[in-house]
Amino acid sequence: MKLQPFATESDVDEALRLFQVSTLDAAMSGNLAGVEGFTTEEDQEMLGRIEKQLKRRFVIGSQVSEHAVLQDFLKQKYPERAIQKVIHFMLRRGELQHRMQRKMLYRMK
Repeated sequence: MKLQPFATESDVDEALRLFQVSTLDAAMSGNLAGVEGFTTEEDQEMLGRIEKQLKRRFVIGSQVSEHAVLQDFLKQKYPERAIQKVIHFMLRRGELQHRMQRKMLYRMK
């Protein structure tokens, strides 16, 4: 590539090739873990365990303090970020709903 006020088709092709190679290399080596949208298999399994446990202990139609949920999972040595991520996903899917100025979680589905 060259520093010019315009790009040729070959410059664009080379830029795309470099991007794809570097992104795929990073993904294969696990270096994208932590980047938004990319999670490792281990993290996926942990998120799944948190969600299953949350659904099992928090029946449909009940509500519980979000703080209590966080503290309970933190006692089990789960990372706070993972717990928050599961709660966020469940809120987006409509399985949970915030109530009482976002202090309580209500289980919808």
